[in-house]
Order: sequence, then structure tokens, then C-alpha cells
Amino acid sequence: MLRFIHISDSHISTPDYANYGHRSYPNLAAVVNAINALPFSVDFVLHTGDVAQNGTAEEYALAKPLLAALRFPIYYANGNHDDCEQLQRTLLGVQAPSERYDYTFSVRDAQIAVFDSVDRRGHTGILLESQLEALRALCTPEGAPLIIALHHPPTPLDAPWIDRGWSEPERPPHSTMLLANWRAFQAAIAPARQRLRGVFFGHVHHAHQVWHNGVFYCAAPSTFGQLASFPEQRLPQPTPEQPAAFNLVTVDGEQVTVRQCAVARPAASSA
Repeated sequence: MLRFIHISDSHISTPDYANYGHRSYPNLAAVVNAINALPFSVDFVLHTGDVAQNGTAEEYALAKPLLAALRFPIYYANGNHDDCEQLQRTLLGVQAPSERYDYTFSVRDAQIAVFDSVDRRGHTGILLESQLEALRALCTPEGAPLIIALHHPPTPLDAPWIDRGWSEPERPPHSTMLLANWRAFQAAIAPARQRLRGVFFGHVHHAHQVWHNGVFYCAAPSTFGQLASFPEQRLPQPTPEQPAAFNLVTVDGEQVTVRQCAVARPAASSA
């Protein structure tokens, strides 16, 4: 049995940074405390990107001790608000950062593969051909149970602003939030569907679960604040009434169980 926590989209900036009616730093602190208070252990924590709001060294320096307080190992994906070099150098202490932050690790009998899906041109993600090639080599029919993680959704989520993008008066249009080459991604992973226990991602600030062509796709809620993503919804809509949250994922044989765990919003300081 494998058990892990899935968090995403922390958007740490300054201790007082706020948006969506939420404050990113105290919300993440509350999530860390809630994870540490769980009455059982998990194998690791998976953060699927946007640790920082602007990707500065100062933001990662602020986030580092907060996330280091977790009593479980934590692994990261690069997000579109992150800076790949600073995430590796400042948050992880990597002396020679890679251009794209791809890696694999194993826990118990499972293999976890993390891919950097960031395209600096906007909200849309991309996997390079070299990454798709690596994905094809990874996703063979035979092998250990497999989990794949990235920042961008690699399947449509039945919300127009996510799936097709959106526009607002007097502002440049926003592109889709999806992985641009999601069809190529799905073709690459298809041979491994019998051992693939799930594809986990963030970016959309809301929990989503999708079953498509024999593969389970799962988005984590944000530790910062959620965005509504209903069918026919053409613009992202903040939901300040919804608290920070995380997913608890259990992989037991071929069964995958996901529980969403909400965390009470910290009280605002009166100082």
C-alpha cells in the first residue's frame, strides 16, 4: 500500500500577500500543520507546482522553512508561476539546476515520474518532444505500478475557461489552461494504462477527478484559494468561501482512493 498527500498552487509571495479572499502564507502554514497532525503516516507529499507567486529567490526562501516543517518527504513539480532555476537552487539546494525539472523516484513498489510542463508564453503547458520520448520509454505495458505528476491538466475538465481559455474587456485573451499537446501525452501513456495508478496535477485551483480511456486523472485543490470551474463557466471565478485543502491519496493494489481534506482558514491578525 502507498499513501501520499497531494498539494498544489501555494503562491507564496510575502507573509501578507492575499488574493481570492485568502492569504497564501498562513493558509499554507495551516495546511502543513494539518498534514503533520494526521493520526497516521504517509509515504511522501507531492506538490504539483506554483510554490511561489513570482518565482523569486526571496519567495522560495520564505517558503522553504515552512515546507521543511513537514514530517514527511516532499517532492515538487515546476509550475507556471515558478522559476525552474530558483525552485531547484533556493528551495532544493541544487547547485547545477536543470533546464527542465524532470525526475523519477520510487517508493515501496511504485515508480513516480514528475515532468516539467511549463511553457513561459502563458497559462498553457507543453511537453517537449524529448519529454514525450522519455514518457513513451517509461510507459511500457510491463513494470511497477506507475504514478505521473505534472502541473498542467493533460485532459479536458468540462469547464470552458480551463479547456478553451477566456477573455475579459480591455485585457489580452488568456489561453487554455491545459497541456497544449495533451493528446500526444495521452497517446504516450496509453501502453501503461494497466499499471498506471493515476496522473496527478494542479494549476486549476480546484479538485477534479476524471476517468478517461482507462486512466485516472486527479487535480489537487489549492493550498491558497479555489476557483470555481463549473460546466458552461466562461470566466474563472474566485470562491473566497472555500478554504484551503489537500488530497489524501491511497494506492492499494489496483484501487486508488482520493479524499479531499479542507483546512480551516486562519483567523486574520488583529495587529
